[in-house]
Amino acid sequence: MTSDIEYYKQLSKMVSTNHDKINFFDQNQKAFYVDIYSDSWSKMMEAYAKAENLSSEQLNKIEEMKWNEMPENLKIFAYDFCILNGFVFTGVGK
Repeated sequence: MTSDIEYYKQLSKMVSTNHDKINFFDQNQKAFYVDIYSDSWSKMMEAYAKAENLSSEQLNKIEEMKWNEMPENLKIFAYDFCILNGFVFTGVGK
């Protein structure tokens, strides 16, 4: 697991624009689940639903989508929440 975290930390250093965040999201699904000790994806989805004022039905539709078909604003939000500010990736956004 540690080597996965380091790999994604290194990859994230090349991310600077929202377009880069979307590409990172599309190409590195595992990065969003690498922290087995936290439920960061679920926490991120809860925060996203609140920020976007989504109903539980709307949120369920998003969760049922294929990874690459998720909304771009979710991909950016997920990158910021899980990678830039996620505990396991401490220091990425600095």
